[in-house]
Amino acid sequence: MKIKLLTLLSLPVLLASCAQDSVLDDVNANVQNEKQITKDGNSASRIFNLTSYKLLKESTNHPQVLEAGQSISMEYNGSTYRFIMQTDNNLVLYRERPGFNMVLWHSNTYRSSGTPRLIVQNDGNMVIYRDGNPLWSSNTAVNYHVANPHVKLQLYSRTGAAIPSGYRIKVILGGNNEERNDIIVEDFL
Repeated sequence: MKIKLLTLLSLPVLLASCAQDSVLDDVNANVQNEKQITKDGNSASRIFNLTSYKLLKESTNHPQVLEAGQSISMEYNGSTYRFIMQTDNNLVLYRERPGFNMVLWHSNTYRSSGTPRLIVQNDGNMVIYRDGNPLWSSNTAVNYHVANPHVKLQLYSRTGAAIPSGYRIKVILGGNNEERNDIIVEDFL
């Protein structure tokens, strides 16, 4: 009895884990049925719960360079989402609400000295430089020229039967008139 109960209780965790691995941007695919024919000729359905993402907002500023203290941001539903090149050399993505700021992601590049600069390069790579020396990289370089390289934010709603509803935020590298790489993808409530 205990084994059956534990198996039954662990199923939603497994489904949630699998559902979060799938990236279905701007797709409303909550339930998908798979028909099977049983030995007695009757049809049976298995239902797979998928996570659904819907684009809510995109930043309007898509810079190629962020100097120390500069940021890109967007507001949605009382929160400000800010991607900032801090003066301490750390690149940080914040969710800011009145009286509460939450770090969603950071580059872990804190240094007590030096002047940082974030550059989205024509080789498709995003790099933090400190006094002209590379400190961190997105490791997304390609072997061709990327025209109009830039960085932007996108906020999505996230829903699914096996996981709590929430949000997904992405930091995306663009160029050549397309979204090229999701550099940062963070889910939160």
